[in-house]
Formats: sequence, structure tokens, C-alpha cells
Amino acid sequence: MQLLSLLNDIDFPLLQEGFYIDLGWLGQFIRILIESVGVIGLGIIVFTLILRAIVLPIDIFQRVKMRKQSLIMKKMRPELEKLQKQYEKDSATYQKKMMELYKKNGYSLFGACLPMIVSMVILIIAITSLTNYSQYANCSVYEKMTAAYNSAVLSYSLDEEDDPTLVDITEETIGGSTFMVVKGKAEDKFVYYRYNKDATEQVREYRIDTEKLYALKGTEIDALLDELQETNEAATIETACRQYVRDIGSEAAAKQYRDNPPIFLWIKNIWNPDVSYSHPIQDYQSFVNSINKKITVEKTVYVEDETTGEMTATIVKEQKSIGEIVDENMYENITAKLGEEKSQPNGYFILVVLSIGLMFLQQFITMRSQKDSTQLGSVDGSAQKQQKIMLIALPLIYAIFAFMYTAAFSIYMVVSSVIGILITVLSNIFLGYSFRKKEEKEFIEQNTRRAPTYGKVRDEKRKK
Repeated sequence: MQLLSLLNDIDFPLLQEGFYIDLGWLGQFIRILIESVGVIGLGIIVFTLILRAIVLPIDIFQRVKMRKQSLIMKKMRPELEKLQKQYEKDSATYQKKMMELYKKNGYSLFGACLPMIVSMVILIIAITSLTNYSQYANCSVYEKMTAAYNSAVLSYSLDEEDDPTLVDITEETIGGSTFMVVKGKAEDKFVYYRYNKDATEQVREYRIDTEKLYALKGTEIDALLDELQETNEAATIETACRQYVRDIGSEAAAKQYRDNPPIFLWIKNIWNPDVSYSHPIQDYQSFVNSINKKITVEKTVYVEDETTGEMTATIVKEQKSIGEIVDENMYENITAKLGEEKSQPNGYFILVVLSIGLMFLQQFITMRSQKDSTQLGSVDGSAQKQQKIMLIALPLIYAIFAFMYTAAFSIYMVVSSVIGILITVLSNIFLGYSFRKKEEKEFIEQNTRRAPTYGKVRDEKRKK
């Protein structure tokens, strides 16, 4: 195939790399913890266990308080049942009389609420940080792929700071500006760059030396051009050269992903939901929607020192959205060789089902342990209705979270629910046993007549 005039040097943009999400100190702790464990899913389980261990004393205090309140409620039950019958059709009066009885017996509706609020605040802060880390990790997967892409492409170029015998540096005047052009002398160094010498901040523009590339890989370029022209008759040698270099980068990005897959058990990508309609590699719009945090971008610019004339690399940081950093063409370049991962199911709804089932079980156990309070909390049974609503509502909320958020977050919910169930069951057993023994002791003391002592008998005889 004749090259004609098509083999001019052509523009070739590299991908943006060096972008990440700032995590804060707690997010950094989560990152260090999970990365230290080595397996992402196990790291999240360890994080959940540590978090639950931190709030365990508060949780135990809350349950002891609730148990005491339950005993008070049990003692008040006959009087409350009497009030229910007396004010069956007057809910407002019943509530007033009930509150008076609560106050008289030392029963507090908010006695166990404060520890619960403290525990919830801690959990919300930690869950927010875990969500931030999930977005950070998902973003990091693609950033590492772009770094692998660029590294593979730049392996066919040299830097002006490399061995001078291997580098050809020339000056060109383009549009009235002086450009420094840096090319590798070797035949396989077909990627080069140039920068505007007159600019204050000099940004490298990478290009392809198509003559070198075609001389080195002419047969493969011709075959690639034939393939491209099947769908695009306007494709040229330049088009094929660009595609060839892009394929080098895409293969490296795919290898980076497959060598370091964010996999756990049956879940192909733990940073996506455990559902069959989601895929390990998302489409572009889903990827953009999954990361709503601001991204910190590090850009390297080269500034000429006024004294020495040497080029100095400077890191410039900017805050952008992920859509501003990774456009659709760039994303397609990164994921071009991951066709299988774009179509296979990411999961099979297992964590969704577990989240719903375990939360339902946890709510059911909690509801049973608060039976007296629920039955006597209202004259018209509204408290029981509210409890039943919560029995359905909370599992549905967990289901929504499992569908919307990552599999990593679902793992947290499942493990947290299992721990919550164990704590509830064990506390009911041990606290129930402890309070039963206390009740039995009080009952015996109240209903056992004590035998008169010797001194008392003697005094009575003397009086007679």
C-alpha cells in the first residue's frame, strides 16, 4: 500500500491521569485498613467489626436501659390495661393518664434514646466515610488503568532528559511560536512530544511519527486499516496509526484491570451493586453517575527556570467533577479491550436478599423484645401498627440501599445486621436471666414470713 502524503506527524492525546478523591482522616484510616488486609471484602468485614466494637459499650448500655424500662412497663401493665378499658374512646386522655403513670413509676420514653442517638451519629459518620472510600476506590481503578495506558504508549518515546545520544531535540517555528521537538532516535521510538518554548507553562503535546510506525509495523497497520474501512470508508493510514497506538494503551489498561480485579466471592466488581443488570465495567454514563464527589486532579506542567534556563516540572492541583476529567472518548479508550467485563453480570442479587432478610429478622426480634411497650403504648393500637410498618419499611430501605449502592456497602449492611441480631439475642438471654433472678429474689423477700429471733421471743415473755 502506498503512503502518499498521509504519513505526516499526527496528534495523539494521552489520557488524563493523577486524579483522586480526598478522603479525610477517617477515610484514610479505612483505606489503610482495607488495603492492609489485602482482600477488599475481608477488609470491609474487619472495618465493620471494628466499628461495631467501638459502639458496643453504648449498645449494651442502651439494651440494659431498655430492659429496665421493659420491667417497669410490665409492672405497670395491669394499671395501663385498666386505663385502656376506661378511656377506650378517649385517646388524648389515655395518653395524659399514661404519661402521669410513667412519671410516677420512673418510666422514661427517652431513657434509651440518647445512647441510640450517639451510636447512630457514629455509624452515620463512619458509613459516609465508607461511601467516600468506595468512590475513591472505584475512581482509583480507572486512574490506574489510565496510568497503565499512558505508560504503555510512552514506552515508545524518550524524554529530553534521557541520554543525549538517544534523543534528537530540535526547534521548530509554528504560528510565530518556537516549539521544542523531542524525538527518540531509535526506529521503535515512534511517539514523541513538543512544547511551546515561549509559553510560561509548557504543556507537552504528544504525537505519532507515522513514518517510523509504518516502517516498523506496516503489515499490521495495513490489516488494521482494512478492518477499519469495513465500517468507515473514510479511514486512512493516519486513522489506522492512531488506532494502533490506542490499542497498545487499551491492552495495557485491560491487563492492569485483570491483574488487579476488585473481586470478592461471586461479585466481579465490589464497587458496583450485586445485581445481574450491572456489569463489572459500567457504561460511561453509569460510571459518571457513580462518582458524585469532587475529584482532585494533578497536572504536570513544565516551567523554564529564568536563571538556568532548565525545565522544571511543577504539579498543579484542580478540583473537577469526574465527567470533566474523563470524557466518553477517553473512557472508551480505557475500556476498549474489556468487552467481556462490559457484558457479564456483576452479581446475582445475593447481598440484596440477605440485606432484606437479615434486617427483617433483626426488626422482628427487636419487636418481640419490646412487646409490652408496643401493646400498651396507645389505646387504639396505633403503636403496634407503627411497629409493623417499621418491620416492613426498614428492610425495604435496606433493599433500596443494596440496589443503589456498591456491593461493598451491602457487605457492610449484611455483617452489621448479623452482629446486631447476635447482640440482641445474647443480650435478651443474659439480661433476661439476670433480671429474672432479681425478680425472684424480690418476690421471695416480699412473700416470705421471717421467723422471730430469740431476742424477740425473750422480750415478749418478760412483758407477759
